[in-house]
Amino acid sequence: MTRSDIINALFRSLLGVFLLAFGAQWAAADLVDEAELRDAVIAPYSLGEPTDINGVWELLNGSGAREGYVIQSEAISPLPGFSGAAINMMVLLDMDGGFIDVKLLNQSEPIFVSGMGEAPFRQFLEQYRGLSINTPITIGTNYGSGGGGSLVYLDGVTKATASVRIAHESIMAAAREVARQKLKGIARPQEKVVLKPDLDQTFTWDQLVEEGIARHVVATHGEVRGEFAGTTWQSDDPFPGADDGDPFIDLWIVDVTAPPVAKAVMGARMLRDWERLGRISPDDQTLLLIEAGDHGLVSEDFVRNTAPSWIEAKQDDFPVSMMDADLLIDLKEGLPDGQAMVLRLDRRLGFNPVREWQLSLLAIRYHGMLQPQEGQARFSWMVRADERFFDVLTPPKPLSPFESALVNRRADLLLLGGFLVLVFALMTFNRRFVRRREYRLVRYGVLAATLGLIGWWGQGQLSILTPIATLSAAMAGKSLSFLLYDPFSLVIWIAAIIGFFIWGRALFCGWLCPFGAMQEFVGAIAKRLGVRQLTVSGIWDRRLKLMKYAVLAGLVATLFYRPEHVETAAEVEPFKTAISVFFQREWYYVFYAMICLFASAVVFKAYCRYLCPLGALMAIGGWLRLTPWIERRAECGSPCQLCKVKCDYKAIKTSGKIDYSECFGCLECVDIYEDRNKCVPLIVTDKKRVRVS
Repeated sequence: MTRSDIINALFRSLLGVFLLAFGAQWAAADLVDEAELRDAVIAPYSLGEPTDINGVWELLNGSGAREGYVIQSEAISPLPGFSGAAINMMVLLDMDGGFIDVKLLNQSEPIFVSGMGEAPFRQFLEQYRGLSINTPITIGTNYGSGGGGSLVYLDGVTKATASVRIAHESIMAAAREVARQKLKGIARPQEKVVLKPDLDQTFTWDQLVEEGIARHVVATHGEVRGEFAGTTWQSDDPFPGADDGDPFIDLWIVDVTAPPVAKAVMGARMLRDWERLGRISPDDQTLLLIEAGDHGLVSEDFVRNTAPSWIEAKQDDFPVSMMDADLLIDLKEGLPDGQAMVLRLDRRLGFNPVREWQLSLLAIRYHGMLQPQEGQARFSWMVRADERFFDVLTPPKPLSPFESALVNRRADLLLLGGFLVLVFALMTFNRRFVRRREYRLVRYGVLAATLGLIGWWGQGQLSILTPIATLSAAMAGKSLSFLLYDPFSLVIWIAAIIGFFIWGRALFCGWLCPFGAMQEFVGAIAKRLGVRQLTVSGIWDRRLKLMKYAVLAGLVATLFYRPEHVETAAEVEPFKTAISVFFQREWYYVFYAMICLFASAVVFKAYCRYLCPLGALMAIGGWLRLTPWIERRAECGSPCQLCKVKCDYKAIKTSGKIDYSECFGCLECVDIYEDRNKCVPLIVTDKKRVRVS
């Protein structure tokens, strides 16, 4: 069996693992049980009864009354992180949609599992205390552009910004979903409606009626009887002598929030009380109702300064907070006669009076004497305030996670873009590049930039976890939006994938991998210091190169069938230790990373060639390469073997052909190919030319 056959068999096995896992869930939900959740809720609060929403419990205060809700975020918004598993947090939400607290329950984010630890993550979550689901929140720093004064910026976690963005979206999505179902009227965009200044118009009652500011609606006794026809209350009409055409409801509706309208309908004393109310409660919308029909506005047991039981208000199917303004009625002459009252509607919870809203009056009937049954018929009308009196202030819309990440990393992305253009140019014009005497110096400069800019500064070290988590999320039908939370790494992935079609794995593995650059520097320094290099025979080199495919297959199997061990298995990659946290970890992680590096001192880029699962994936992806990009001559391989001998990666076959699945694009063979003092076929040709001349 040839090496190519072995690789094909391994590749088919790897695909088999994916297909077997296709029907399986990526990971079991990491929801904590009720006992653990109860311990996590700290006094004076306590965990109440579970609600009808999975993963949501009532939150009780010290008196045992319901204070809000306890939410496990993963139960409602299981947004996958970079390990493929969701981050599970406990969100304590009060009855007004405010965050009492947010705590971490469990997570599998590689950067927080080890290395940095969870402490920075927990500190990040503390920032939600006192904020609201209706507060415009974004992750990052206010650079003075976009957003506005009410936009709240949360400090991210250095080297883990993408992970905390995922956590933020999960928190907000879970809290808003619970608010939508349990806190009606809270979880809506909070437009702020304010009176326009300097309203100096004057109106008469007739003008208010003509312009539709004062609206007249009627419901007859016949309509009410029709509503109760065929019900238990059909014969319980409190007005049996009224004709069907007589008005049961004869209602005038006037929005008197604007001072010119109030002045047109109110007497001096009532106007003074109304103005005093406006100073105390500037966010109230005031509505004058005058009812001249048999219905009336309030029941006999109505208490002033409370919500009338016969009157309801809704907007977008959410109830609007409403109560009696407790004003002494003193209307001007010329207004309709009838029972009058002024209602206060609260604009602070998202009520927008300049959009249509619904005003309803309930017709009530009772059946029976000792314990009468109550029946209701609802009569509703759509109402909206006149836009000329109000300004609607739209709150700043938080940037999407992707937009926020772009804004906060725009300088890094510009540097990365320029760097990638340089690398693409060097690879595209490689034959011209190697003709320059300083090309090796330029290459090491590029590798230094890869290590510094992409690795330590930009945190753009790619990991095998990302493509595996992407595949898993796609098969499970989960969102792939987590890829957008780190645009810096996403750009590198895009560049690497584009490179597959042109250069195979060479672009990323040879030029854009920070850990690969670190190994190359270690190898170069070792050679300069005279460290003896181990010679790996051709047969053992081929055998050892198969290890990385086995590691990749084993890692995929672990991720799908033993997801609880995924972080441990992923430590086969020393990238997090050497690049993400710069060796600031437990000693055994550092020891392993140092072994991988020092192996490169005696066997050139040993980890990349023999063990790296990401390299295995890149090698498989490199099969997408459309055409050979390294020039070869007929004499390459026979009789000339110089390129094969000089190739540190052993990526040149005896025949002289390039094994692109193992080629890292170092350009040493291109340099030999172009150098008339190194390339044997060129040397032979030149000697023949000299003899002829």
